[in-house]
Amino acid sequence: MKTFVVVNPAAAGGRAGKHWPRISRELKSAIGDFDSALTKRPGEASALVRNAIANGAKTVIAVGGDGTINEAVNGLSNTDALPPGDVSFGFVMYGTGGDFRRSLDFPKGVSAAIERLKSGRTQVIDLGRLSYTAPNGTKAQRWFNNISSFGFSGEVVRAVNAARFSKLLGGKFSFFWNSFIELRKYQGCKVDITIDGKTISENVCTAAICNGRFFGGGMMMAPDAVLDDGNFDVVVVRQDPPLTIFDMRLLYSGAHLKHPNVSVHRGRKVEARPLSNAPIYLDVEGEAPGSLPATFEVVPRALRVLC
Repeated sequence: MKTFVVVNPAAAGGRAGKHWPRISRELKSAIGDFDSALTKRPGEASALVRNAIANGAKTVIAVGGDGTINEAVNGLSNTDALPPGDVSFGFVMYGTGGDFRRSLDFPKGVSAAIERLKSGRTQVIDLGRLSYTAPNGTKAQRWFNNISSFGFSGEVVRAVNAARFSKLLGGKFSFFWNSFIELRKYQGCKVDITIDGKTISENVCTAAICNGRFFGGGMMMAPDAVLDDGNFDVVVVRQDPPLTIFDMRLLYSGAHLKHPNVSVHRGRKVEARPLSNAPIYLDVEGEAPGSLPATFEVVPRALRVLC
């Protein structure tokens, strides 16, 4: 069975590339020979995976952070068709956030991740299909495997990705620190959110469409989300009254669900439309691909994950 490994050497502030020779040796010892390629620019992982699949790869492994994992997932297929049913996907988490790993209850660390890959076991999970507005104003589509959100989270991820110093202190610190900075100036966003045909209009701090449980470097946004139940957990955090940094701390334990500003909904299709001309940015697996309006649809049992 042909295995392809795509590596983002820039992940974790460049540490993924620095340590790739050691990771490669450990990976080869566990799973045998494989083909590999290192990305040179954002978005390239999707193209490399797509080419590997066309050339017969049946196992794809991503080495990097949540963004790299999502790029690799998007390379398994285009957004009009499911990833091939005979292809398995695995990953070695080496990045800023580590949220997909947490949502799957995977242990931390390279050796633990490789041990999971060695087992050969698989879990079939749902994917989200996202249609959104690209920076140039055109419509775009992509898959998401864990959580997509918009509003305050979109502002934070843009700040995290532009940061240098805070990333050096780890993903949890970087997301928390930039949340603290952005929260002081964020005013909320007025949106219509339609969930399976039912519309709510809110002044939103953040709304998260959750397949998995964690985002933002360890924030347990959707404690009850299940990756293979055929539904999203939609967590809406209202802006009125404005949240404080103390409120944000509740996200790490899931206690925010008891906050009066927070409501949770479940559904298979979510449409979000802005009620003003100000851009409302997306956060998709720790990346900032565009803005609203957007549509999120769950696709049940779409991805075989090595676990």
